[in-house]
Amino acid sequence: MARPPVRVLFREALVQRSFFRVAKATIALALVWPMAAHAQATAGDSSPPPPVESPSDATAILTRGRSAASTAARAAQDAFERNRRAGLRFYNGGADASCEVQIGTLCYWNNNGDVPPPAERTDLIIERDRLLETLAVAAKADPTDDWVAGMRVRYALEQQKPGVAIEAARECAGTDWWCSSLTGLALHVSDRHADASAAFDAALRTMPDSVRCEWTDIRPWLPTSQHEAYAAKSCSARAPQNRMVLKLAQPLWLLPANDARNELLSRHVISVVHGQGRIPYDMAFDGSIPAIQVRYGWPTAWSMQTAGALDPRLPSIIGHEPTPSYDFMPSRAALDSPLTATAADWEPDRDDARMRYAPRFATGFSLLPHQIARFKRGENTVVAGAWRLMREQRMGPAPYNVGLFVADDSVRITSREVLEDAPANGAVITPLGSSPGIVSLEVLAPSAKRAARVRTAVQPLPAGTRVSDMLLLAAGDAGATPSLESVATRAWGSNDIEPGRSFGLYWETYVPVSPDAPLQVTVRATRTSASFLQRLGNALRLSRAMTPVAISFRDAGRPDGLPGRAVQFTWPEVPPGEYQLTVTLRGANAVDSTSQLVTVRGER
Repeated sequence: MARPPVRVLFREALVQRSFFRVAKATIALALVWPMAAHAQATAGDSSPPPPVESPSDATAILTRGRSAASTAARAAQDAFERNRRAGLRFYNGGADASCEVQIGTLCYWNNNGDVPPPAERTDLIIERDRLLETLAVAAKADPTDDWVAGMRVRYALEQQKPGVAIEAARECAGTDWWCSSLTGLALHVSDRHADASAAFDAALRTMPDSVRCEWTDIRPWLPTSQHEAYAAKSCSARAPQNRMVLKLAQPLWLLPANDARNELLSRHVISVVHGQGRIPYDMAFDGSIPAIQVRYGWPTAWSMQTAGALDPRLPSIIGHEPTPSYDFMPSRAALDSPLTATAADWEPDRDDARMRYAPRFATGFSLLPHQIARFKRGENTVVAGAWRLMREQRMGPAPYNVGLFVADDSVRITSREVLEDAPANGAVITPLGSSPGIVSLEVLAPSAKRAARVRTAVQPLPAGTRVSDMLLLAAGDAGATPSLESVATRAWGSNDIEPGRSFGLYWETYVPVSPDAPLQVTVRATRTSASFLQRLGNALRLSRAMTPVAISFRDAGRPDGLPGRAVQFTWPEVPPGEYQLTVTLRGANAVDSTSQLVTVRGER
C-alpha cells in the first residue's frame, strides 16, 4: 500500500510583511507583526534566512495570446483556483513538525509517514473538466499561446488524465522549446521515460542559454560542499558531471532512460507553469517556491488545516506532494569516488535530504537482500548478482524484472543482463572485466509496482587468484559437474541463513587439481562473536553454536578439468548472529581460502 503524501503548507499573513515556514514537507506562512519578517525555523529563532535566487526568467520569455478566448481562459483559471481555495477540505495532522531544511524564507521537513490527504471535492473535479474545455477552446483560437498550453498540461495532469496532457502538449504551436518541455513533462508523468527524455533533449537544444543553464544546474541536489567548485564551471563544462551525478541518482538502471533527469527538468517546467497563474497557496510567487519544488517535487493534492478554535490565525493551505518519496542521491564520498562506493552510500531514507523523489512506476522502494560474487574468466572477472525477495518487501507475485548492470568510472553502462520473467530468488551473471566497476542489482515488480535495489562498487579478482568468491545455493544436488550458469537459478539470494535448513555452496578453483595433485577442502562456519559460556560449550563439545558447519573432503579434480565445485550442508539450530563461512583449499605448496559473512536471523 502506498504511503501517504508529503505536504507543503503556507499560512497567509494580513500584515505589511510575511514570513514563510516549511516543515517536514510543510511550508507555512505565519502571521508576524509589521517589520518583524523572518524565517522561523524553530521557536524563538530570529536569524535572517539565506538568500534565494529570483524566479526563472523563462516566464518573461514565453508568449501570451491576445484572443478573446485566451482572456476568457485566464479568467476561468483564476475563478477555478479561487473556488478551489474557498472549498478546501480540512486536514488534521503534522502541525507540530520541526524544520529540517531552510530555503530562503521557507523551511522544509519530510512527512512521509502522514495520513493521506482528504479526497478532492466531486464538484471541483467537474469544474476542472470545464476549465480544460475552456482552455481547449482558447488553444484552438490561438495555438501559439504558451500560457494556455502550460495550463492545459497542468490541469490535465491534476485531473489524472495523462493522455489528455500529452495531446495538449503536442498541439502546442507556441515557443518551440516550451512546447517540447511540456511534452517532456506529460510523458514523464506517464512513465514514458525514453519519449520524455527525447522531448527534453529537443527542448534543451532550442531553449535560450540562460534557461538551459538554470534547468541543468544540479546544485540543488548536490551537497553544499560541492557547490563552489560546481559554480566555478561554465554551463557547458558541467555536462559530464551532470550526466555522471544524475546516472548515480537514477533509481533503476532497468528503465530505458534516466527518469531522475526527467524529474529534475519536469520540476522546472511545472514551476514555470505555477509561476504563470494562480495556485492554491494564493501568494506572491518568489524564488522560494521553485527552489522547494526543484528539490522535493510539486504538490498533487490540497487541503486546509486550522490550529484550533482559539487560534486567531487564518487557516493553513496545505499542498500534498506524492509519496513515498526517497533520497536517491549518493553520498558525498560516492560522488567524489564512485569506484570505491559501497551500498551504504545510497540511503533512500536519509535525514536532511538534498532531494526527494517519488517514482510513479514504483510506489515502494526497498533495499534488496543480495549476494554479489566474483568469478574468473581468463584474465577477466564476471559477477553473479543473487537476489532474494522477502515477504516484508511486499513485492507481490512473480514474475519480476531483474537486471544486473556494470558501469565504469564515468558511470557509463559497460555490461548488463536483464531477466523479464524472473522468480523470487536466483542469480544473474554479467561481465565485470579487468577494471573496477559500479554494480547495480535491481528488481522491479510490475504487479505490485514496487522496486528493490543494491548498488555498490566491485573490484575485479586479482591476477593469480586461485579461488573465487562463494555463492550460497538453495537445497538440492548441484551434480558432479556444476557450473556457475547451471547453479544460478538455485542461488539462495542473500547472506541471511535460516537455521535447520539445508544449503548448497558453489565456488570455483583455479589451480590444477588431479588425483596425483589433490586438494584438501574444508568448509567451516565460525561465529564471529560469542559469550564466554558459548565458547566454553564449544570447547567441551557441548554446543555447535561456535562452529555450526565443519566439512572436510579430498578434491581430486573433475574429469573435464573445469573449475566449478559444490557442496551441500545443513545449518543447525544455533543462536542468531554473524558467522564467518570459509572455504579453505590446501595443496602441496599453498593454502588458499575464500570467506563470506552470513547472518543467522532470530524469529521474524
